[in-house]
Amino acid sequence: IVLKAIEAGYRLIDTAAFYDNEEQIGESLQKSSVPREELFLTSKVWKTNLGYDKTIRSFERSLKNLKTDYLDLFLIHWPKNHLDTQDWIQEDQDTWRAMEMLYKAGKIRAIGLSNFYPHHMIPLLENAEIKPMVNQIEFHPGFTQKYVTDYCKENDMIVEAWSPLGR
Repeated sequence: IVLKAIEAGYRLIDTAAFYDNEEQIGESLQKSSVPREELFLTSKVWKTNLGYDKTIRSFERSLKNLKTDYLDLFLIHWPKNHLDTQDWIQEDQDTWRAMEMLYKAGKIRAIGLSNFYPHHMIPLLENAEIKPMVNQIEFHPGFTQKYVTDYCKENDMIVEAWSPLGR
């Protein structure tokens, strides 16, 4: 289905390690006649892989599975491993440092967040060398999250919708 979508004109492919479909997408990318540079490929590090070293390993697995040597956008999928995680701020900061390193190395064209609210972003921004470029959130006519979108605008982050038509 991914190959058919590419042939039909789709150029943005949004996946994540958690979706467990990166290998199938990689196979479709290999079979496609569309050059890689004409596609925009997003993946995400899952909440159980937060932290510097785990993020690097997760990214490398995603590249291998997707059969590519770079991502256009890489996101932290969730701000916390579990609701009761106490050290989530440090985990997010360590994860972000890994993403900044991968970005500086040219392995990712843009880095960002997913499902982050301002109280998650504030401590991350305090220590970030590079601001998140994107925050991918649930955003649709029935759920506009004005507080989050306003915060992102104030901090020069693009809001990208998941579930843009609602559920």
